[in-house]
Amino acid sequence: MGVSWSELRRVCQTPVRDTNDVAGLLYGDHASLPITKLMVDLRLSPDLASIGFFVCGLTGAVLQAADGVLAAVASALLVLYYVLDCVDGEVARFQRVCDVKWGYFDFLFHMLVKPLVFCGVAVGLWRESGAAWPIFAAFAASTATLWLKLFLETPGIVFLKEFLRRSRKADFIAETARPMVDRAKEVELGAAGAGSGGAPFRLRLDLVTARALMTNFDIGLLLLLAATLADLAVAPFDVPMLGPVGFRGAWILYYGIILPLDFADYLRTYLLKGHFNREVTRLLALAHHFSLDSRRER
Repeated sequence: MGVSWSELRRVCQTPVRDTNDVAGLLYGDHASLPITKLMVDLRLSPDLASIGFFVCGLTGAVLQAADGVLAAVASALLVLYYVLDCVDGEVARFQRVCDVKWGYFDFLFHMLVKPLVFCGVAVGLWRESGAAWPIFAAFAASTATLWLKLFLETPGIVFLKEFLRRSRKADFIAETARPMVDRAKEVELGAAGAGSGGAPFRLRLDLVTARALMTNFDIGLLLLLAATLADLAVAPFDVPMLGPVGFRGAWILYYGIILPLDFADYLRTYLLKGHFNREVTRLLALAHHFSLDSRRER
């Protein structure tokens, strides 16, 4: 029978519940748990899920250059890519496994697979119709995705480099970290607002949830699967200036528009509201309580 479902949720999902995004709350946690239970019961390494999610992501992205049934299969592989990305962390938490190198590879995998998905869809549409606009839409979506990821990760990268580089200087830590740690306590209490990066995401009937649904890449993978399946049953429709457009074409056009707009708005917020300072402050608060003897979550 193996481990119980309630125990699995408590150990694997509850510790990171507050870091979940909209895709994790809607379907990631639910879809991953059966695979996680199977791997835990069989005592399989989480590395298998890590390798599986990369293979599924890369294969699904490349096969998007095809059409018809093969494109639908590729979309299903991309959904599995996201689910396995959830699974590897859940299995690692249950087995108390911590391997930093997989966090590094995980970051690189996403940086590679996400733009490849847009490019694969664009090539597939170009092969079908010969139209160039999907290429431009894929370029816009890929660029926005990569730059947004860069902006989100830059505070942590800069913080770690600077903090470790100067960590031998006790006066730097005492004079710099202490006031920022005090400030971070306010962030944890909500004084800095939802944009600080410290507040957990919650599903609500509001603009924040709507925006998350509209721009989340993993939700987009579900929509891509639906689009490729719909293209099997419905003929493309004519759109002025674009020509015949199927559901997959509508998918790439939508993300080619909405993701650059989302990035532009994030950039405005980043510059005007001091996101960098707030995020580094939050990281300093976490580092203040960090111990090399502590068990770290995968």
